[in-house]
Amino acid sequence: MQLLEVAQHAHPVWTNSFFYVFVGVTLLLFGLIMVMVKVIKQKSSDQKALQLQHVARVDVIRKEQSEKLENLRVEMLKREEDRVRQWMESEKETLHVLNGVSNLLELSDKVDKVEFKKMNKALSAIEEKIIAEKKLMTDLQQSEKKFRQLFNNSIVAISYHEMIYDEKGKPFDYRFLDVNDTFEKTTGLVGVVGKTCLEVIPDVEPYWIEIFGNVAKTGKPITFENYNKSTDKNYRVTAFCPEPNKFTAISVAI
Repeated sequence: MQLLEVAQHAHPVWTNSFFYVFVGVTLLLFGLIMVMVKVIKQKSSDQKALQLQHVARVDVIRKEQSEKLENLRVEMLKREEDRVRQWMESEKETLHVLNGVSNLLELSDKVDKVEFKKMNKALSAIEEKIIAEKKLMTDLQQSEKKFRQLFNNSIVAISYHEMIYDEKGKPFDYRFLDVNDTFEKTTGLVGVVGKTCLEVIPDVEPYWIEIFGNVAKTGKPITFENYNKSTDKNYRVTAFCPEPNKFTAISVAI
């Protein structure tokens, strides 16, 4: 009241100024209050928007989790169905095998004793044949061993050859397949196995190839005497054909 009275008795200019200041301050405070209210509303709106986004995100995550759980459940059910189907198939195969065994047992029960005797007789014959073949193989191995000993220790030169023909079927060379030690000592030709005559003796006389070729081709044995310039010796040779296109020569230097 005192302040109002002072203002009433004051100069009119100051009274108007005070009024304007009062109004300005009031408007300023009102503006500040409005700004604060607007800020508070904006914050509230932002919080609601964030909450809505969070809720939407939670819903999406829940939906994804639900879909994953559903897919997992479907996959587990499918695996269980596959396992059951495989088990049933294995059971079917087992039953099929058991039925087959049962049928075989029933069939075996129906076989007569005569059939068993025939089977035993056939098995005995097969066994005897196997024993005979084993004995024959043993005899052949022993014979081959004796022949090899005789071949290597023979006092005469022995050589085994394969005849080589040209395109017209004419003998023109032969290959050494085997020779004994006496052959190497008698002829002086060492390490000839696997080589041809023309490789070992390039200037060999043609009649050697002609005579041996006739023996290998016709199968008729022959005994003859001839000279070989390369070894500078005369030989008495007996040649025969143990199998087609091959010949054995037994030679003695004279």
